[in-house]
Amino acid sequence: MLKATKGSFSDSITIKKTTLKNCLNGIVLAADDKGDYNAEMVSIDQCSFVNVQNNVIHFFRDGYDESTIGGVLTVTNSTFTACGKTEKSGILIKTRGIINVNIKDNTFKNNPIEHVAILWGEKNNHHLNNTLTNSGIIKVEQQQKLNILY
Repeated sequence: MLKATKGSFSDSITIKKTTLKNCLNGIVLAADDKGDYNAEMVSIDQCSFVNVQNNVIHFFRDGYDESTIGGVLTVTNSTFTACGKTEKSGILIKTRGIINVNIKDNTFKNNPIEHVAILWGEKNNHHLNNTLTNSGIIKVEQQQKLNILY
């Protein structure tokens, strides 16, 4: 449905009352370079994701410094059904490096993945009132795993 390219940037992306059905990819906002990302504020509300094969939501910012602004993702009042069948990461909502994530009041049903999301840093990452049926778990890690550069 939506794929951002390297070098593109949006202040805000709002997707509301939208159905994504029978797609290879969903929403891909994943810049390649360290520290880059494609949108500041992303809001997904009252949407239905059905049979989205991979990259259901992939919002990515490389780098490890959580003191800088690094994107805001809000996913609310949405349903995810039979998504992630070819997702190699095993994660339905990928948010690596995004500083502020709120996943609230959603329904996840029959998604063949290990994790709905892996959130890092309890400070600004929240999940509340989500219903998960046969869809893995939402995991919160204290710190993002670092790659050794030398």
